[in-house]
Amino acid sequence: MKKCVIDGSRLADAAAIYRVLGDAFRLAPPIESNPDALGNALGRYNGEPVAVVWRNAAQSAQVLGPQFADLVDVLERAAAAGVLTLELG
Repeated sequence: MKKCVIDGSRLADAAAIYRVLGDAFRLAPPIESNPDALGNALGRYNGEPVAVVWRNAAQSAQVLGPQFADLVDVLERAAAAGVLTLELG
């Protein structure tokens, strides 16, 4: 299983998180800062599952505000579909 680490202490905005996820899942650029577009792209993903580890998630939540909950929701739905595993830390 591939691993994708999102470090909330290093990423200043949602666009950076979308870039990290786009790279990890080899999604066609540009992946816009749009949770619906990300959810659709993950729904079409057919590669090996990816372990997504989001470190310093609380810091991301403060910086991103409501966008954080939207991103986590998309990732949780993808996890339920078996596309990824999600660990928030």
